[in-house]
Amino acid sequence: MNAREEKNMLKNANGYLLSAAEAAKRLGVARQTLRRWGLPKIRIGKKVYYEESVIEKMLEGK
Repeated sequence: MNAREEKNMLKNANGYLLSAAEAAKRLGVARQTLRRWGLPKIRIGKKVYYEESVIEKMLEGK
């Protein structure tokens, strides 16, 4: 992640948040699949975010 990307990312107490589209892209699945999997998510208004650490753990388990 470069400095420009880091500026645009949201952060919470546990680390960075990924938009649903970014999380789906990293995992190589559709956004609908993320919803079906029932991963822990954070809603801010109408937008849905996933903790980067959760997505990274899933990638390590592949």
